[in-house]
Amino acid sequence: MMSYNVRLFNHYKWIDNDNIPVEIEKFIIKKKPDVLAIQEYHDDYKYIFKKFKYKHVVLSGNNVGQAIYTNKKMINKGVVKHQDFGNIAIYIDFLQSTDTIRFYNTHFESFKVDLIALKADLESAKKIVFKTKKAYLIQKNQSSVLIKHMLLSPYPVVLAADLNNTQYSFFYKQFKDILNDGFVSNGAGFGATYDFRFMPIRIDYLFNSKSINVNNFIVYPYIFSDHKPISIFLYI
Repeated sequence: MMSYNVRLFNHYKWIDNDNIPVEIEKFIIKKKPDVLAIQEYHDDYKYIFKKFKYKHVVLSGNNVGQAIYTNKKMINKGVVKHQDFGNIAIYIDFLQSTDTIRFYNTHFESFKVDLIALKADLESAKKIVFKTKKAYLIQKNQSSVLIKHMLLSPYPVVLAADLNNTQYSFFYKQFKDILNDGFVSNGAGFGATYDFRFMPIRIDYLFNSKSINVNNFIVYPYIFSDHKPISIFLYI
């Protein structure tokens, strides 16, 4: 199982490399994930995933959104919604051996604070406080709605998440209280998935129900996005 924030496949040329979509496609073909969660998906690049049998793609405007691709038999799919904050997450139910697993994909609100552009004045401080408070409130609603939905799941769950928060955050701890963090149980090293202005941090996660067995958590060292892809092996 793999999770990857692809940053719209470099659609707006943030990275000076026109081959980013091709490189991502090669990477996915090489690794052959059975279930793949994509955050910051852009539908112009759906051809990358033509080898997958099943898909669940939900767009939220401008051809962007979230996606799950799989070669496992998908028996159900859905969206976790909030009336004020739109799509919180998407999910599929798929068969794993004789069991059914529910797989969620979520992307939490970003704080959108540009550290390079910060100025040491009162106006800048006010803007930071406003952005931080706004993002925090949105994330609070996102986590509350998603956790409630997962607790009602009839099946064991796996959660692929770009939380935009580190493992020291309140929101991470909420998920860690009910699920295992695949990196904590099966990873090694610092596990950074995102370079935050030259300070690598871990904000991308693969969580799983405690009844699910997983191993071999990997953070891949590929620079095709501002995030690194992560994966884990699931077995029943």
